[in-house]
Amino acid sequence: MKKMVLTLISLLMTMLATAEEQNVIAIYQTDGQVAMFAFADKPAVTYTATDLVLTTTKTTMQYPIAQLKKVQFEKADISEGLDELVADGRFSFRDGAIEIHGGKPNSMVKIFTVSGMLAAQYPLDDKGDGHIPTQSLRGTTYVVTTGSISFKFMQP
Repeated sequence: MKKMVLTLISLLMTMLATAEEQNVIAIYQTDGQVAMFAFADKPAVTYTATDLVLTTTKTTMQYPIAQLKKVQFEKADISEGLDELVADGRFSFRDGAIEIHGGKPNSMVKIFTVSGMLAAQYPLDDKGDGHIPTQSLRGTTYVVTTGSISFKFMQP
């Protein structure tokens, strides 16, 4: 009995240590894109009939369920920022494009490589909405910025 209790305590300690190391929720899509959201932003995951909806204190993201590979908790180095969305807005990754709703009206969306080179730019309409194709962006992490929104994403 004492051995069993010690084994259970050891297992519980291992589970707690692992949970303490995890600091993000990661969303992997079938096309290779990965988005991570810090626990500090209080991510909440809900579902509609067709989408996974992730809401944080900063934004809401929608991902088509059919395009999800996995969703899991992970440990990530977030000292230099993460896939953090820094404004209200709604984002969807659909059919090889980023859909933005609620950005700064008439602003430019710029997509940079992580080394700072401008890869593409697109205007948002007078409502702050835009459709940004990502098919031509491959093989690296990109930073998307507008007047009020900034986040990172990975392309396979």
